Amino acid sequence: MRINKYISLSGFASRRAADELVADGRVQVNGETISDLGHQVDETKDQVTVDGKLLKLPTNKKTKVIMFHKPAGCVCTKDDPQGRRTVYDYLPPGYHNFKYVGRLDLQSRGLLLFTDDGELLYRLTHPSFEVPRSYYVWTTRPLSESAAQRLVDGVDIRDPEDPDAQEEIAFATDVYLENGFAELVLIEGKNREIRRMMRAIGYEIRDLKRVSYCQIQLGDLPAGEFRELTPNELNKLRQAVHL
Repeated sequence: MRINKYISLSGFASRRAADELVADGRVQVNGETISDLGHQVDETKDQVTVDGKLLKLPTNKKTKVIMFHKPAGCVCTKDDPQGRRTVYDYLPPGYHNFKYVGRLDLQSRGLLLFTDDGELLYRLTHPSFEVPRSYYVWTTRPLSESAAQRLVDGVDIRDPEDPDAQEEIAFATDVYLENGFAELVLIEGKNREIRRMMRAIGYEIRDLKRVSYCQIQLGDLPAGEFRELTPNELNKLRQAVHL
């Protein structure tokens, strides 16, 4: 088993983050620091540690996923140096070891999934799995049909004030113009992606709400509340990412 998969399955970090841990020299196998991202481990014999902490693979653990309705004004982090309220402040201690699936920025609200399954987390967030996310977007002026088409065609979201920034194209797979707002469907989760897309076409966002993630719907779950996914919802989620 590749080292990044082992770390992911242990629930310590996603595969992408695991690669960074290896590159930073923080991962040891049987007491020896490794640097090869493709290093193979024997899950029945080898001992893997990160910063000296022994990782263990789950044994017959039943995966859990919860959905949370993130309010605007709380941050997706475990500890905030500025002392702001975090998403974990809304969850009981029993869920504090769960990892959130794709962050929402400070002022964005809506559906946020949490899981204790590292492999599921990896598949739900890695761009290669093209997991759809739907957002309701309210802008200061109505989004035109031509602007919606530009979002589907792809727009450059690099920082216009950074002369050294490289071209970065982002696009929506679908845009639906509703009465007073637009629904955008994306298959990537770049940092502040929708806000940067709207800025690129000259629109300002008043409100942004994620309403679904990989076919899981937020529904009428109140802001600040959470619930575990039903077995049917969990099966649908796992099937969508080929688990």
